[in-house]
Amino acid sequence: MKEHLAKKGHPVLFSLMLGVVLTLLVSAASAAASIMELDDTGIRFAQACAFFLMAVIVTVYMSRSSRPRGSYGFKRFEGGKEKRALYYIPLLVIALIQPAMAGINTKLSWIEVGSILLLTVCVGFTEETIFRGIIREKLRFKGPVFYIVFSSVFFGILHMANALNGTDLIHIVLQVINALLLGCILALLIETTDNIIPLITFHFIYDALAMVSNENLDQEILVVSLLNILYLLYGIYLIAVLMRRNKAQSLSM
Repeated sequence: MKEHLAKKGHPVLFSLMLGVVLTLLVSAASAAASIMELDDTGIRFAQACAFFLMAVIVTVYMSRSSRPRGSYGFKRFEGGKEKRALYYIPLLVIALIQPAMAGINTKLSWIEVGSILLLTVCVGFTEETIFRGIIREKLRFKGPVFYIVFSSVFFGILHMANALNGTDLIHIVLQVINALLLGCILALLIETTDNIIPLITFHFIYDALAMVSNENLDQEILVVSLLNILYLLYGIYLIAVLMRRNKAQSLSM
């Protein structure tokens, strides 16, 4: 009965629709900015408006839902669970790799930095709320394995457009793999910790630091390759944690 109710409303199609609507909004904003011949800063502001609009939509959806905010991962850290914060330490390393290797672009103006911060705040909240919050809740009845695979692949596919800006095949392939693996890591983390707030924070910091870092195609390939290796190792660790936890729960039943 519960599974029948969960399937009601076509949760997979609904999840796909959320991602497609977000992509269309951002693409439309980017196209409008290009038609108006705006510079990079103007394009970022236009994209931020699209992400902000989607953020309002998903926030209204959650507020009108019968489910509590906690079911979407919006929770406070509870006493006795501080050790879960250790799971986030690798995220700090991942976020700092690009600026550490490429350096910070000190030529950015304050308006450029402001546009980057505005965009990345909107991106972090919107994408995490959709992919690690709402989609996870909608697909909960299918189990964590289906959710992790579905959200990771979908997250990677929708980020392929960014990768196509690369100048060579190796760059494109590495960027696509990067999006797939990062999506998998974040899906594994929400299953491990059941808290979306640290993931939103990481997503914002990761994107912001990447956008204020110096651009160097050759070095970017090295950075992305290193990140992909870290994702694999981190993912294996998180899978082991989840398997160990599931085994312990099975034995206690």
